[in-house]
Amino acid sequence: MSRMLFVLRYRNGEPEPLDMELVREALGPYIVTADEDLMNGVLIRTADGHEVDVDVSEVCVAVNRFPPGQFFDVLAQLVGRLEASVTPTDMPMILREEEDRAHLPPEAQEKAVVVTMTGPTIERHLSGS
Repeated sequence: MSRMLFVLRYRNGEPEPLDMELVREALGPYIVTADEDLMNGVLIRTADGHEVDVDVSEVCVAVNRFPPGQFFDVLAQLVGRLEASVTPTDMPMILREEEDRAHLPPEAQEKAVVVTMTGPTIERHLSGS
């Protein structure tokens, strides 16, 4: 897959700063290279051998060119720990649970979809399967 996605935590319609300790805990077992603060790019490798460049900022974790397979398990774990949502560039937002909808920007609330936060479920949803 060569689309981009963003992990964001919304509150009151605005992105909220992410808990960097939770980001580090979720990505830590997979990190190949990263700076101490994770802000200058992170390279992760999943057990199935795929490497993924991850961009981390105060309010967002962004991934471009995400591979099939275990990357989605890492994504599900990250989203769950952060109580965040997934925003693909070409699809409506993906929510962990219905209660998250109220925190989204008004223009995103109607089209957002709730998807069970497991790797295979997110992968199927994003691939249209």
